[in-house]
Amino acid sequence: MDSENHHRSARLLDAMYRFRHRVFVDIQKWEACRRPDGRDIDRFDGPGSIHVAVLEGDAVVSYSRLLPTTRPHVQSHVYPELLQGRPAPTGPHIHEWTRWAAAPWRRPDGAAVDPNAGRQLLAVTELTPILGLTGYLAQVHPAMITTLVTMGWEVEPLALPTRYDGQPLVPIHAIWTPRTAEATRRAFGLAGTAYDVRPHTLPRRRDRTPRYAS
Repeated sequence: MDSENHHRSARLLDAMYRFRHRVFVDIQKWEACRRPDGRDIDRFDGPGSIHVAVLEGDAVVSYSRLLPTTRPHVQSHVYPELLQGRPAPTGPHIHEWTRWAAAPWRRPDGAAVDPNAGRQLLAVTELTPILGLTGYLAQVHPAMITTLVTMGWEVEPLALPTRYDGQPLVPIHAIWTPRTAEATRRAFGLAGTAYDVRPHTLPRRRDRTPRYAS
């Protein structure tokens, strides 16, 4: 990576961490994640983590983090009790989808759907086959299962919902299908692709691409 790309990547990472802090700490009150420098960074941010951001100029308007499940991740080391003793699928073709958020301060007034949320969901959807992944682990509100199914994902709940910090959470395995991207475009009224990929930022594609059912 040349110097210009390195500095731009560092600036974008800083903007993403500050976005996360604003959303999850300042707005959602995750006090355990509060940091004096206003950046939400944890032990899972590092080599192997993939940051997916929707930008307007240099401003982050939505964000997701994808973590390999072949190493410690949030489900295995922060929320293991959500599985209630049941196993979760892991492997090189399954990542964990964490820290998903769209900026509530950028949502259009009166909009039925948030286009920034839609662009983020579409970006992750389109990135999935590029990375050679089959799907994701996630911990979501039970209502999110219906949303994901509407957008073409096959969703497997891994345990019954559990209350965590006063909110119901259910661990899921969301499986990508070939219809997911187009269903997401329809749900949010989007056209085209969601993002530009900077090739030097992508991890090496898996050696064996999984086969997807049509």
